[in-house]
Amino acid sequence: MFGSHARLTRSAFVVVVLVTATCTGDRSDDRPSSVPEPIVPSPTPSLNPDAASYELTVNVRRVQAEAVGGAVRPRELAAPVEAIRRTIGELYTIGFVDPDLWQGGEFPSLFRLFAADVRDQASRDVAQLTLGPAARLVDAVRPRPARLAVRFLADAGDHPVAAVARVRFAGTAEAGEVEAPVTHEGEYVLRRLNGAWRVVSYDVHGRVPKGAQLEGESTSADLIPSLLPRGPLFFLVIGSDARPGQPVAQTRADSIHVVGVNPRKGRVSILGIPRDSWAPIPGWGSDKINAALVVGGPELLVATVEHLTGIELDAYVLTGFEDFRNMVNAVGGFDMRIPYPISDPWARAHFRKGPEHLSGREALAFSRVRHDLPTGDFGRSFNHGRVMIAALATLRAEVAEGSAALLPWVAAAARYLKTDLSIGEMFELLVAAPAFQPARVHNVVATGRVGSIGGKSVVVLDGGAYAMFRDLGRDAILG
Repeated sequence: MFGSHARLTRSAFVVVVLVTATCTGDRSDDRPSSVPEPIVPSPTPSLNPDAASYELTVNVRRVQAEAVGGAVRPRELAAPVEAIRRTIGELYTIGFVDPDLWQGGEFPSLFRLFAADVRDQASRDVAQLTLGPAARLVDAVRPRPARLAVRFLADAGDHPVAAVARVRFAGTAEAGEVEAPVTHEGEYVLRRLNGAWRVVSYDVHGRVPKGAQLEGESTSADLIPSLLPRGPLFFLVIGSDARPGQPVAQTRADSIHVVGVNPRKGRVSILGIPRDSWAPIPGWGSDKINAALVVGGPELLVATVEHLTGIELDAYVLTGFEDFRNMVNAVGGFDMRIPYPISDPWARAHFRKGPEHLSGREALAFSRVRHDLPTGDFGRSFNHGRVMIAALATLRAEVAEGSAALLPWVAAAARYLKTDLSIGEMFELLVAAPAFQPARVHNVVATGRVGSIGGKSVVVLDGGAYAMFRDLGRDAILG
């Protein structure tokens, strides 16, 4: 999918790209799913033949879905729900219920339930994901039925590709004649990998026994997936001038930004390229850079930007006026601080200085403001970067309340963006959003002067612009 751009693998960050460029299907049921069978992993030789033997029941209390294509039919969710119920059931059986699987507090069979690239971190968090050292103190845990709620992300074909599972577990630890309560709650993000649902991130907290009298001790841990590859990543964000009914990929580019990401240092840089910049278009000749989208679609604009900047791009995203407005509305808008009073009747934009919550229409109007700006298109390109940062900040705040907040954003991006990222890749990228702080995003616009070439009003990029290209290309960090 990425052609020769092999640097983009299964996990990287592009949330500032996705959130600026949902249709929800919902099935909700407060009753347990039918016939919740006990979860019984494969037996192993008993380490304590005198310990009581218990089985865990996991009741599914709620199922929902965010879908790119609309409402998801219940039958499409039946098998994934059961698969996730069993995965979560195994996780808690190994970690809390079956003493034969505790292995002196090491829980070695637990980690196969996690994606390969997070197993090392999960092993470091084993004390928070399980009974931990208490496994050496207690004989058994008598569980109550666990409660599970699942929210899926489904692709355009209504196939679930990811899920967020919330679990509530409670039981009673037994150590001879002594008993003590055990509680554990977790939010797990799962992906379907190689035919099985595996945990890719988690946020857990609980209370487990400690000491000879089994006093309670609180535990907690969370994991944001690691960002691979560790080298710099570069993405092209394109806003098309397409109006309703016009092809997004065959209309002039109204907004062009290179977004650089340095996962190792947790830095993001946004470099705007004025839409009227005079540039060589491969196979076409020199013209305004925004003409590349008309002539050869996003692929030619990618090639043009690569030729101009010397930066190899890993992926692109493209949206038009209508899709941008719909996408912002689908996620409920975003919060933004308007930097100065704006009154631009041509853009239908009228804002007071200060914090605002922007709807899709308002976000589009702010993005189109040009006549009310002293620096014209340069200022407008800078404002586009502001929109990206504001959207990232809003997403980050929502995800802090729970990973399920990711799903409407992914569904909206998949529905309203044209991109060479799959829905699964977009999900993985957005899961990594909390690793990047909006305050550390550097937003600039390539410099140049307005001139005339062949009777066209153009921007002639200057030496400062090319210095920016070289600076960004080294490590995806400007300045």
